[in-house]
Amino acid sequence: MGGMISMHIRVPTSPAAAVAAGMVLAVAMACGGGGSSEPRAITALPSATPDPQAADAGALPLERFAYEASLTLQGSGDDARELFVSTRGIFVSPDQHAFTYRTELGEGEAEQRLVMVDGSVWYRAGDGPWQKTELEDELVQNLLDVAFTALRPDFLGGAEFERVRANVLRLPSTEEFVNEIRAFHYQVGVEGREYLEALQVGDEGLRSAADLEWDLWLARDGSWPVRLQARGTVAVDLTVLQTLELKAPTRWEIRIDVSRPDDPTLVINTPEAG
Repeated sequence: MGGMISMHIRVPTSPAAAVAAGMVLAVAMACGGGGSSEPRAITALPSATPDPQAADAGALPLERFAYEASLTLQGSGDDARELFVSTRGIFVSPDQHAFTYRTELGEGEAEQRLVMVDGSVWYRAGDGPWQKTELEDELVQNLLDVAFTALRPDFLGGAEFERVRANVLRLPSTEEFVNEIRAFHYQVGVEGREYLEALQVGDEGLRSAADLEWDLWLARDGSWPVRLQARGTVAVDLTVLQTLELKAPTRWEIRIDVSRPDDPTLVINTPEAG
């Protein structure tokens, strides 16, 4: 594949947008680009120390947790291709992060890893060596532009998400055990479509989705998001799908999971410490 994808991408501030934009930017980088010429600065999050108002504010009221966000695109036809993009990470309060960002398309795959402990940053691409660097480094900033991580200021929160959650809490729900956490399962419906459309990437984005299904699991204790899942079908040949050689109709699924809340065994070691 050659050249950058010609598609406007706005800075994502919430989960579905971050995963979708990450997919598009990952494709752009894989097709010969390297992201914007002026990387957007992302700084460390403040402490995640639990606060009585944390649930109302939308933050994850947890000292430490594991998370995984992924996007899968499945094309159609006899030679259907599949794109899988994921970010799998750990956060330990106040400012320790470790995550792996991975893309798989056909037989090709790529992986980048980042560890941040007390302001020090280590970066690794594929099987290459770990490099001690800085948060402002261009490679690091390009990775943070595409990966959905707890380094994002509105990680699983923000005003748009809070409006949806306020409405969801009035819907019927079923209690389930998800990621070893007791949670209420809400089938969001039309409100979910409006939320995803508000987070569209570029002019095409998720507005082209048909048969949309949107589900949200909120923790019984604290109402913080345990799982977010959305799926649908793109029935038209979007530019990004043509570039990926994914034939319409293309099935897509976004999924974000939080697990191991306040698990004391979650520890982040620096690469130097092995």
